Amino acid sequence: MKILKSESVMGLWNFSATSFHDKLSPKEGKNLIKIAYRAGIRCFDTAFSYQEASSCLYSALKELGKDDVCIISKVMPVPTIRKKVETELRRLGRDYLDVLLLHWPTAAPQLSESLAELSKIKEEGKAKSIGVSNFPLPLLIWCKDRFPIEYHERPLSLIWSKDWEEEKLLGLKTIAYSPLGMGLLSGKYEKADEIQDRRRTLPMLSSQIFQELLNEVYKKPEIALSWVYEEEPWAVVSGFSSPEQPQLLNKIEHIDTELKKKLTRLADEISKETNADNIFAHRWM
Repeated sequence: MKILKSESVMGLWNFSATSFHDKLSPKEGKNLIKIAYRAGIRCFDTAFSYQEASSCLYSALKELGKDDVCIISKVMPVPTIRKKVETELRRLGRDYLDVLLLHWPTAAPQLSESLAELSKIKEEGKAKSIGVSNFPLPLLIWCKDRFPIEYHERPLSLIWSKDWEEEKLLGLKTIAYSPLGMGLLSGKYEKADEIQDRRRTLPMLSSQIFQELLNEVYKKPEIALSWVYEEEPWAVVSGFSSPEQPQLLNKIEHIDTELKKKLTRLADEISKETNADNIFAHRWM
């Protein structure tokens, strides 16, 4: 039985030079957007820092003759938020964004100033809704208590479930990205030492439990993806690097109860092994 209560979203991070892996050319990216649209995806996740990604999205939708999509975008904190939002709107050929997020946290007072500016942009009609991205739980709670944020975009997968149970209680709409752990759980890898690109820097690769997790999903990426959908975030953002990958969504189904318990235990243990407050161990302060 399929479990697609969450919105399926195509992420455009790998259109950008900032991507950790599977960088796409503009031609490849446009083609994949069209394939994803034809497969039924009606929501796309981009960012100012993804550079050409938003222009590729605009071009692909124009060639399809379609505009019935939801667009999520992200911008970095002040002082240049407004300028970046205007640039994003031009890239996308739009008057507004469906969801506008602060891409990464920052220290006070810049954080308050940034969220206040996002609130103004929403009041002006240039964003239907606002939120934040990659925020640790204590800071997320602080923001929710002070600003009209509705969304939080965060990684959620079997390699990163940190504070997920607590976050579910906040009443925010969670946009879960990297459900296959940035491709580590794509079924391609049997051993951790096979991973030789920038993802080698991710802290969980040094975990002994990570290898146990690889054993469970090797050649079976639908298991890792189904686990995220069973958690029922508002949306799940998948990055595609080949025309076949959008079809993986057709393999999502309920996981056996005992296997679900085992996977959740492994995910919790992996997340507990790192002191970092984000999947990249990025120091945002």
